[in-house]
Amino acid sequence: MFRTYGKSIIAAIYAVLVVAIPLVTGDNHVDPAEGVTIATAVATAILTYLVPLAPGATWAKTAVGAVLAGLGLLSTLIGDGIDANDLLLIAASVLGALGITLAPAISPATGARAGAAR
Repeated sequence: MFRTYGKSIIAAIYAVLVVAIPLVTGDNHVDPAEGVTIATAVATAILTYLVPLAPGATWAKTAVGAVLAGLGLLSTLIGDGIDANDLLLIAASVLGALGITLAPAISPATGARAGAAR
């Protein structure tokens, strides 16, 4: 299962981490900037799953995951300075983008492969 859906699984784990970090660290509530970061992480997970792994564009899932993780990172940095909670969100964004890039993915429909599945 991980070999086929690795990129989507990593994106989902990334989204769960980004939701959990503000709830268990810092002031234990989600401020607007964290809300945007959470929405971006959830969109990353959903779109990484929905974007097809086309034979001619095996980079598409990675591109979607990396761009959205980068936007989540940007929304964290734009806020009112960086605190320890923000550092955890930044680390989660970087690890999420790297994980999506390196994780395997195989399209059952086309047989296209990406990431470690190549």
